Formats: sequence, structure tokens, C-alpha cells
Amino acid sequence: MPHVASGAYRGMTSLGLREVIVCEFSGTYDVLASRWDDWSAQIVPDVREEWARKLDAFLTAGEGVVELGCGTGVPVGRLLSERYDYAGVDASAGMLATARRVLPNVPLTCADMHTVEFPSGSLGGVVAFSSISHTPREKHAALFEAIATWLRTGGVFVGNLHYFDDPDDFEADWLGAGPMRWSGFDGTTNLELLVSAGFAIVESAPVVQIEAEGSKICPMWFIAQRDR
Repeated sequence: MPHVASGAYRGMTSLGLREVIVCEFSGTYDVLASRWDDWSAQIVPDVREEWARKLDAFLTAGEGVVELGCGTGVPVGRLLSERYDYAGVDASAGMLATARRVLPNVPLTCADMHTVEFPSGSLGGVVAFSSISHTPREKHAALFEAIATWLRTGGVFVGNLHYFDDPDDFEADWLGAGPMRWSGFDGTTNLELLVSAGFAIVESAPVVQIEAEGSKICPMWFIAQRDR
């Protein structure tokens, strides 16, 4: 059953998350939930905590932070919830079941990142690592615009996206768990979309990483600051 944050949690729960239909690949992530942490920790270099900590230069302790595609809550949710009023959003009920054991007092919502809503200016930061690229790139511009409205002026969006153009990549049995898609624009186009959405680019860098089974990936990691 999808979980919707209730008033029993901290200030983040006043943001009014609503239940939505999850994505078509939720089942694949449900299957992966029990082994996700072990697999993802083998990616070299694993820069998730390094980039999550970049929020600290722009936010004060206790500010609202949302992670889109929070997965099991490890390591990013666990790290950010120690300093911020953190909430996680994910399309996989299986991943969130694991996350609730790690983060029992944190609001975690099973929802589609493209339809979830937060009040304007209510957040200091939004984080999305290896999640947006699993959704159709035609939806990315609208998502960036929505994120910009959630952030206060000066708030930051920290995440990663494609660095090379890839309109629709598909595997029928990704990691032995089921179907999966990837979709994204090249790095220059992604930065242009972020700027058009109301962000100033603070930092961006392609990072070559090797996954556990030897596959090479090169996502573009970035910090984008709401400037209007």
C-alpha cells in the first residue's frame, strides 16, 4: 500500500503530500530492494554522500529537504535526516519498506516525482540521485520548473542527469529484477533546461563511474540554485 505522510511526523508533513499512481518500473525496484544497498555501494567512485553534503554550504540546519527517488534511505536519507527536516519520495513500495526500518521517524511517501506537490518556497533543498533519468526526458523540464517553485529563493537542487544524449534506453531484465528504462538529454541541454526553469548553475561535472558488473556510466552531477 502506498504510504502518505501523516501529521504524526515533523514539520515536513504539513506540506500536504498526496497519494498518486506510481511508475511502471516500481515492481523492478521492489524486487531489487533487498540487495540494492549492497549493489549501489559497489559503484566506484560512490559520490552520493559527497554531493549530498554540498547542501550544507547553502542551507541552515533544520530546513526542509526532499529527496526524489530516496530508495532505501541509504546513504543519502540517513545522512540528510541528521541535519535537516528531511522527507523522501519514491515510486517503489519495496524500497520504502526498507527505508522505514532505517528512518523510522522520517516521512516517506510512495509517489510519482512528476505529480507530487509541495508548497511554493517551502524547501531549502531538493536532492535527486540516479532517479530522474529513469523517467521520460519529455517530463524533465516540467519537473525542474516544479522543483524551482518548491524551493525558497537561494535554495538548491542537487542531483545527477544524463551527460550524453539518450532518448530511450531499455533493458528487459535489469540486474535480473525486471524491465528498466533510461532517458535523458546531453549535459548542455540539461543545464539549459535548468536555467530556463529558474536556476543558476553553481557547479556541474560529468563523473565516470563503474557499476558492480563492470558497466561504465557517466552521469552529470550538478548544483543548481534558485535565483528568481
